Amino acid sequence: MSSSFPHQKASVPDQYDGWARIYDFFWRRYMNQTLPVAQQTAAVEPGERVLDLACGTGELLHRIALDTPAAELTGVDLAPAMVERARTKLAGEADVRIEKADAHGLPFDDGAFDVIVCASTFHYFTHPQAVLEEVHRVLRPSGRFVVLDWCRDYWTCRTMDALLQRVDPAYETCYTLGELKDRMRPANFEVQDAFRYRFDLVWGMMGAEARTPPRP
Repeated sequence: MSSSFPHQKASVPDQYDGWARIYDFFWRRYMNQTLPVAQQTAAVEPGERVLDLACGTGELLHRIALDTPAAELTGVDLAPAMVERARTKLAGEADVRIEKADAHGLPFDDGAFDVIVCASTFHYFTHPQAVLEEVHRVLRPSGRFVVLDWCRDYWTCRTMDALLQRVDPAYETCYTLGELKDRMRPANFEVQDAFRYRFDLVWGMMGAEARTPPRP
């Protein structure tokens, strides 16, 4: 595990501890418009080891468990209340563990996972390159990394980005699709697919699937 990277802002777990009880209800439509996209892009196969980075209430892992019950699922989140909600939601599933951990320093061995998914969280990372390096470290060679997040290519997200940077102490910034791909390359990821889509009046989303290089 890497310990040299700065940790996430303390305001992030504080904020999401407050959201934990109502998150699934309040954000249900948003999750129904985003998590299936992340799940389809990840295309988890039976037996694969999957990490959900900043898993929140564990909803994405729950959906993967229903579709691919033979996968080995792990989730990490900084907010203790979110961790407890995810553990409760997934208590009946085999091969699932949820841990409190910071994405800037993951408590896993090198090459521990086949697939890592990060859904609607990249805009909170204070040091995204450090997170990408950690993701690369804990992915096996040729492992898949899927990011789904807000996209600043859309004017609605540019407006939201400017507002949240002023009023939300937990928020960092969202990126354009080009900026996301540019950040992945120095961390030695090969971007395989990248796309954008929008729904409702506000949400402009982007997604990318990247892979670590195979062994020589």
